[in-house]
Amino acid sequence: MSELVESALRVPRLARTVAAARRFSRSAQAPDATAGQQQFNMRSAMDLHPRIGKLISRGVVRGAPAEAWDIADPTGSRIAELAEVNQAVAGVREHGFYKFKRTVCTEITDAIRGFCEQAPSVARGANTPPAVYPRANPEVGRYDLEESVALQCPEIQEFVTDPVLALVAQRYLEQPVLMDEVALWWTTSKRNDDADVNAQLFHQDRDRLAFLKFFIYLTDVEPDTGPHVYIDGSHRGVPWSLRGDGRKSDQAVRDARLWDRVTEICGPAGTVMAVDTIGLHKGKTPIRGDRLALENEYSTSLFGTDYELPQFTPTALTQERMRQMPWVLQRYVRSTLSL
Repeated sequence: MSELVESALRVPRLARTVAAARRFSRSAQAPDATAGQQQFNMRSAMDLHPRIGKLISRGVVRGAPAEAWDIADPTGSRIAELAEVNQAVAGVREHGFYKFKRTVCTEITDAIRGFCEQAPSVARGANTPPAVYPRANPEVGRYDLEESVALQCPEIQEFVTDPVLALVAQRYLEQPVLMDEVALWWTTSKRNDDADVNAQLFHQDRDRLAFLKFFIYLTDVEPDTGPHVYIDGSHRGVPWSLRGDGRKSDQAVRDARLWDRVTEICGPAGTVMAVDTIGLHKGKTPIRGDRLALENEYSTSLFGTDYELPQFTPTALTQERMRQMPWVLQRYVRSTLSL
């Protein structure tokens, strides 16, 4: 009976989400936050279908200025090839993910990894203050670096402001996009019982209406060192048994007869991938060693989960990209204006 009641409530929550997202979009500047009930309504409405957020976005996220489509010069990108944009878009549309052919040079990956070995991180679930990641003897399954810390690294700024990645997101979502999130974390083989909190059970991301994420591996990733795992095609539809918000076990995926579509994305340090994480995905728990990954997200609106305005000092390259694509990098423009 409770499931029937919950199902009946999803439609009015969808209507409320449309109205709230429309009001948010019509604001002269993105509001500082989205009310908690509105965030819940959006996540609940997405139970109806994985594509529902994109449909809402295309219907209500309007009124962006012409310069919202502006992209910084992509020809100098050290992250991805401009010639691969259309192939990447087509790959994500078909499968929900795409692994780029180019591997980012070791100069960049070594610099980021070296930075992360010295910067303070937060041991997830440990309730301890930030400290340097104890790589030789980790105590928990995941260590996160906050965005304001990550942006102290010039090479991280280069990745998260890359214009080729922004162009892929723009063409995939078919709307102007803005970069709304940066995540950076170590995954270890410790505390396998923390798989839920460490996002190592299948789930959908529902923090925004329409979005695309990009990941770069900063360590070599093999089947036993924690690859990203994705159910091919699940961004286009999933069985009713898996549509509810929250974590899903491997057995639930098997019961839904989707296990033959489970794909583990491996690759050396420098591997870059685009992933529509409205599809079912997880991080595989490492059996040995650790994995360092950096992720940034482009969305069509800041409506949804709370967002940050991180304080940092932009490099000359970041300043130039902020000047060339102020809409895409509006969070950073607002951050630096407040300094």
